[in-house]
Amino acid sequence: MTALPDLGRDISAQLAALIGQNRVVSDSRVSDYSIGPFVPSAIAYPSEIEEVSAVLAWAHRNDIAVYPSGGRTLSSLGNTPSRPGIALDMTRLNSMIDFQPADLTVRVQAGMTISQLDSTLSRDGKYVPLAPPLAHRATIGGTLATGVSGPMRFAYGLPRDWLIGISVVGADGTMSKAGGQVVKNVTGYDLNRLYTGSLGTLAVITEATFKITPAPTAWAATIATFQNNSGVVAACRNLLSQHIAPQGLHVLSSAAARRIQNSDLPSGSGPMAIALIAGRPASVKRRVEDTVSAWRDTDTTFQVAGQEAVELVEKLADFPVNPADPPSVCVRLNAPPDALEKLLALDEQDIGVEVPGVVADAGFGGGRVMWWRDISSEDSVRVAERLRQIQSTAVSLGGDAIVETCPQAVRELIDVWGPAPSGMEIMRRIKRQFDPKNLLNPGRFIGGL
Repeated sequence: MTALPDLGRDISAQLAALIGQNRVVSDSRVSDYSIGPFVPSAIAYPSEIEEVSAVLAWAHRNDIAVYPSGGRTLSSLGNTPSRPGIALDMTRLNSMIDFQPADLTVRVQAGMTISQLDSTLSRDGKYVPLAPPLAHRATIGGTLATGVSGPMRFAYGLPRDWLIGISVVGADGTMSKAGGQVVKNVTGYDLNRLYTGSLGTLAVITEATFKITPAPTAWAATIATFQNNSGVVAACRNLLSQHIAPQGLHVLSSAAARRIQNSDLPSGSGPMAIALIAGRPASVKRRVEDTVSAWRDTDTTFQVAGQEAVELVEKLADFPVNPADPPSVCVRLNAPPDALEKLLALDEQDIGVEVPGVVADAGFGGGRVMWWRDISSEDSVRVAERLRQIQSTAVSLGGDAIVETCPQAVRELIDVWGPAPSGMEIMRRIKRQFDPKNLLNPGRFIGGL
């Protein structure tokens, strides 16, 4: 990685002149924003959108890369940065701008955490079902930029499905908006979906407007254990065919079930299925009864309700980034629901260090494969080859596999996003149009974008 260009004077001093000395850091704290071997030269903490614009315009003039940052819950996602630069911490832009309960819309700044948004909306009985990992740290902007979703995605969809308006600052500091502030808005190109999941490589998200929904007033979960994968697959398919299906349905391999860290859950040598149910009390009660009836032939059935069920949803969301028990390797697989049995079969294979834990979303499709044991540098080549095989398997199933977490020695041997998609050239053209100097999160996205 080449050194930063000679700017004639200290980068921190130039940033301080733009946004104030107390909003710039260039001491040892920059290591908190490291991405693998990359450590930013400075951190800027803008508190207004105009300051975001000023920093990006300055970086554009001086040809300096900018790495947007939020709660840093998924900072390991992506390839290693391809050039030096600064970090742009967005967490001080954390205000609610507009909330219209009657119109079912809310507009917030990108640095607000998901928990802050949930807490504010809950006072009026409202809800935006995002539920990313570590919601107390995850920000609105980070959730949209990564496109990560929660355990209830089967019923509620992805973050982009709730986004109706967005404000961004482009690579040259230009501020722009897309979408609107009303639910029915169909004019123009859908830039909301373009920015969502682009990992901050096209623009920096500053504000977002969401449609909202009444919050569930009751929560429950039904858990069942099975002797083998074929049994749990059949049970899940049967449940999903019922008139009233759960909002979320997840299958944990035995290795993953042992890691969920909930002593109340049943344990066994086989896989576990968890049906997540939320809504009005009477509806939840009926769905629990229907689920228990559908799973009456399982080895063990167990129910939790209320706060215990809410905490179980959070545990499932946090599982791949759990600070208390972080996996050394985590692969997110995107595949159709009918690939469930083949995804679960990955628990019968390993990467030379241990049998993995598999968490599959039986309703929405896809899931994650995780290993927890430390991987030595000697194992890196073998692990990298195994991960490439998993990525190829995902493509054959009609999806893809993204390595969310892995040691740096492994990351240097693979593209964590897997094989380039068929539309890669279109993506490159879009990147050149939005960021011709390649300054926003360079090298981190698919194909080195």
